[in-house]
Amino acid sequence: MSNSILYHTDNILIVANKDKQHVQLELSSSGYRPKFVTHYIESRSELDELIAALEQARAHLDAVE
Repeated sequence: MSNSILYHTDNILIVANKDKQHVQLELSSSGYRPKFVTHYIESRSELDELIAALEQARAHLDAVE
């Protein structure tokens, strides 16, 4: 398995897998019994849309400051 951890915090994990050619995005809640949601991104266009949305979120936060 060729997983490469790209980003990791207590609640977010982003892993790239070269063999399966996808990016795994895992989000978890905090607390005693965290709940996990895993989403597999298998196309470049979906990844581009997610990156664009995150850039918009950053611009929104920059405007608030």
